[in-house]
Amino acid sequence: MVDQAQITGAAKAETNGHELPPRAVARSTAEFLHDMATLAELQGKLVLLDAKEGTTKLLIEMMMIAIGAAIGLGCVPVALATLALIIAGNTTLSLPVSFAIALVTGLILACILAIPACLAVRANISIFDRSLAEWRRNRQWAKETLRRLSHSSHSSPQPPSTTRMHPGRF
Repeated sequence: MVDQAQITGAAKAETNGHELPPRAVARSTAEFLHDMATLAELQGKLVLLDAKEGTTKLLIEMMMIAIGAAIGLGCVPVALATLALIIAGNTTLSLPVSFAIALVTGLILACILAIPACLAVRANISIFDRSLAEWRRNRQWAKETLRRLSHSSHSSPQPPSTTRMHPGRF
């Protein structure tokens, strides 16, 4: 045992200028977990932003639907009754036919307001598209990073990297 060399703390940490595999894996894992925590925080902020923007967009369209529905249900009785009386007074049409024409006119006006608003709401239902797309990219990055870490832990020791695990991300 006298002829065996003593290993100091500095020599334990590195061998020939390279990190030992357990230390490299621990460092890589810590960096990966830090990056995952940062991505989770950013993902949460993006979801909140999408929810806020989506609610704002839907609010205007929902108001348009409510206005269109009010016109459709009420059909602005006084204006439509006046229209029916004017039609009956100026034409040879009977009073019931004149009221039917006024009713159809009111329903057409309601549809002109409500149908485009319904279509706009339907188009904006995809409030969280940005968040979902970013979630897919983050999930794919995490899988690739884990795959890379598992392959690098089985190979020979690599020199420590000075770049971030996910360059250009932060």
